[in-house]
Amino acid sequence: MKCEYMAKALGMMSYDVIGLGEKDLAHGVDFLKRMAEQYRLPLVCANAVSSPTKELLFDPYVIREKDGVSVAFLGVVSPERHIVSQVESQLLEQEIEFLDPTIQIQKFLPELREKADLVVLLSHCGIETSKFLATDLDLDVVIVGHYPAVLSAPEEHGGTIFAMAGSKADRFGTLEVTLTPDGSDIAKYHGDAILVLKSGPEVPEIFALFEEMDEREKAAKRERQLAVQRERDKTAREQVTGKIHERGGVMGAESCKTCHQPVFDRWMETPHATAFATLAEADAWDDPDCVGCHVTGVEDKSFVADVNLPPEVWNVQCEECHGSGLEHARDGSYVTSGEATCIKCHDSSNSPEFDYTLYSTYGIH
Repeated sequence: MKCEYMAKALGMMSYDVIGLGEKDLAHGVDFLKRMAEQYRLPLVCANAVSSPTKELLFDPYVIREKDGVSVAFLGVVSPERHIVSQVESQLLEQEIEFLDPTIQIQKFLPELREKADLVVLLSHCGIETSKFLATDLDLDVVIVGHYPAVLSAPEEHGGTIFAMAGSKADRFGTLEVTLTPDGSDIAKYHGDAILVLKSGPEVPEIFALFEEMDEREKAAKRERQLAVQRERDKTAREQVTGKIHERGGVMGAESCKTCHQPVFDRWMETPHATAFATLAEADAWDDPDCVGCHVTGVEDKSFVADVNLPPEVWNVQCEECHGSGLEHARDGSYVTSGEATCIKCHDSSNSPEFDYTLYSTYGIH
């Protein structure tokens, strides 16, 4: 998304030529060609090729007329593997490789000298490699990329003018070249690397474009964050649900309390709420013949084979009478318990004086 906005902005700026770098190519040749066609971007690179065919992926150069002077712009990318691993893997996946820039420059220089008065190399190779390239090649100007340093003013090395305005659009470089009257050589040159300030002049159309991009980026970031949170919540729910299923579907009275606080409070005043504590005080918490009537969700109340039950099922809680909270019905139909539920524990042996009709008048909760 961001790359397309930047391509659109570049198109609005009407550049005469755009030299590619390896990170641009990592977005994919098809994407770049689509952007070039849609926004009229004059992309050049003389040494990026398809690995299987060794055919150039983009035009190697363009020639532009400036104040009666014909200027050729040739682009190259460094083949050295000092790029980040993510970009490297994308280039390998897309079968893109970079040929020797020296050989490629030598290949195109003769025809450029025939067609143009001035040859400018767009060197995405860093300053040291760019100087090396210019040593034995007939280049007039080299614009250096792939390097964070800045030349505050153009410099001449071995008869070639070098200009370098840093990286990440912090600055934009200017370079004005005046040829000798016969056009055979450069008479003088000057330029600058101007710091781009946030408070500086703005083109309203481009400013609006990047405001839109910023909003979409923020929205996309929020959606990514929400997606991560939703996935975490889903995982947490699955973990909780898994544990609930492991304990026979018992969610616990604390879950019921969220919506049934008054009922929960009344239940807390009954012996049911401390049933397991009573058993523990009698040092019978691990007695398989007793545990079943002092916990929730055990089918066989007369004998519990594994007495190591989680705290969530301790005591005689809501779900012992009303069923698992996982099957909670909102219309009240889940309240189906009655005498049959009570006499599982309040039988003639454990509660010889139990009278369901009488006890139900006291209030179960």
